[in-house]
Amino acid sequence: MMVQTVRDRLLGLGVLAGLLAGALAASAIAQPRRIEVDVERAYYRQPELVSRALAEIDTARADRPQLYFVGFAGYGAEAVFKREVLAVRELFDERFGTKGRSIVLVNHASTVEEVPLANLTNLDRVLQHLSGLLDKNRDVLFLFLTSHGVKGVFAVDMPGFGFNNLTPQGLKAMLDRSGIKNRVVVVSACHSGSFIPALADANTLVITAAHAERTSFGCEDRRQWTYFGDAFFNHALREEVSFTKAFERAKRLIRQWERKERLTPSLPQVAGGAALKASLEAVASAR
Repeated sequence: MMVQTVRDRLLGLGVLAGLLAGALAASAIAQPRRIEVDVERAYYRQPELVSRALAEIDTARADRPQLYFVGFAGYGAEAVFKREVLAVRELFDERFGTKGRSIVLVNHASTVEEVPLANLTNLDRVLQHLSGLLDKNRDVLFLFLTSHGVKGVFAVDMPGFGFNNLTPQGLKAMLDRSGIKNRVVVVSACHSGSFIPALADANTLVITAAHAERTSFGCEDRRQWTYFGDAFFNHALREEVSFTKAFERAKRLIRQWERKERLTPSLPQVAGGAALKASLEAVASAR
């Protein structure tokens, strides 16, 4: 696939036009102050920002399985993904004990001075670093990605930058290269079920916001959460410690919301992770 910006890709498939129409309607009500980004400065500061974030990771080995959290907010033109990934990190630090073992990568003008950008280079570096810290036989990586998407493409875009998008094959190669064995990957985007065939296996539990042929909902700048993020993280995981049980609870809740709004069902998906049961139970019991 040729490298394309997410705007080119989504416009070509007729998706972004509808998204922008909703955003423009909302902006007629409240116009937020535009934050100017020095693209060159931000680009050259990435190694420093990533190093600083990684330096805050606790390198101490515990006597029990631990969970490591990585959040990736891929679409920088709307703040909902930034808000979501920061809120999920806070939830995991408090409820699942990842404080000192969590890191976020965010595309948004408001965080560019303090938080590393969500691009593939930074994600690869973070995964490679964590690989040297966690116990590959017992610890678990929880990777949460949130953005727009089309089938086979997860949008990675920041205005002014020319980032490559993320594909299922690209993410699999990155994870495999890291050597991290036990993985939970949550992909929140339209058509995110298209990531399951490449990623799901016995040691990789994959949860997606939608079927490969369906869109998800709530990806709007004025929202605090997407539909899936709200249901899975903000509701279900505040009650459940099992990721699969939380998924089933979230799926029911999303179905209710979509029926009420008369939306075409997004059909969230789950697959893989058969060999993770013991590790996830140990992580949950140690929280």
